[in-house]
Amino acid sequence: MKNLDLKSFQEIKVWMYQNARPLDLALWQYHFENGSRDIVLSILQSYQNSDGGFGNTIDPDSWNPNSTAYNAQIVIKMLRSIDFVDVTHPIYQGIFNYLQNTEYKSEHGWFFTIPSNDEYAHGCWWSYNPKTNTYQNVGTTASLCGFILRFGESTSQLFQIAKQYTDMLIERLKFETNHGDMGILGYLELLEDMEAAGMTNDFDYAYLSERVPILIREKILKEKDNFMANPLEFILSPKSTYYDENKLEVEAALDTIIKSRPEKSVWTIPWEWYNEYTNSKNFAISENWWRAAKATEKLMQLRAFGRLDQSIK
Repeated sequence: MKNLDLKSFQEIKVWMYQNARPLDLALWQYHFENGSRDIVLSILQSYQNSDGGFGNTIDPDSWNPNSTAYNAQIVIKMLRSIDFVDVTHPIYQGIFNYLQNTEYKSEHGWFFTIPSNDEYAHGCWWSYNPKTNTYQNVGTTASLCGFILRFGESTSQLFQIAKQYTDMLIERLKFETNHGDMGILGYLELLEDMEAAGMTNDFDYAYLSERVPILIREKILKEKDNFMANPLEFILSPKSTYYDENKLEVEAALDTIIKSRPEKSVWTIPWEWYNEYTNSKNFAISENWWRAAKATEKLMQLRAFGRLDQSIK
């Protein structure tokens, strides 16, 4: 097994300081330079809207300034990555307020796309589509439900919404095979948060816990050319329940990270916008933002599996 060496790490660091937006640089500094959590929180608040949700290119692939459920999911993931789950904080309270009151939810869950996306530069998958909202929203709705069940206020209306959606999602899993691009990851996050919340008796946990490992394994094996089926999307450390079964694929993915980095740079992203905005300055900016975010993510993955040289602190 090969590890990422100190020279490569220093090249990545230089690129980050030259290219990353303030938010992604603050996250880099937190994870690799003992940076301040408060700085991350302060910068994040500049992306928060008056309705409590997030927009304003928090997702670099959508330049819609308006709030969406997926943007809330992104922010929660960032906050959890810096071990911040104080749900009394204004960021979380705003997110909860948005998710409870947004008009963009239905019996299928929170919307994946919203109509105003079409008014701004965006990747093709963010074009508003009521039909695809019924399955592309599975991952977002499941992930958000897990967080709310684990950290939300059990007497709140939002908590009841999350419980109803969770029941719906598990029942859906019994007859539906199209879970959207990120649905299986969402089910995994829901399962893990359900377990941590001690709510396994409140839902059909037996079925969910049986199906999730099968779905993960199938996605990894059947979608080898799909970056969203990368085993590192599901297996975050050797302590993962799913590591042993997928060990060969995980270690190969880690090798690929180390081998595929361009010299004196960071990794490219494996997607474009696939529409009229692909050659726009918006995408050029978005691409650079994503490269910074993904560089931090990949180094965190390497560190989690002991694949950084010991000289890298």
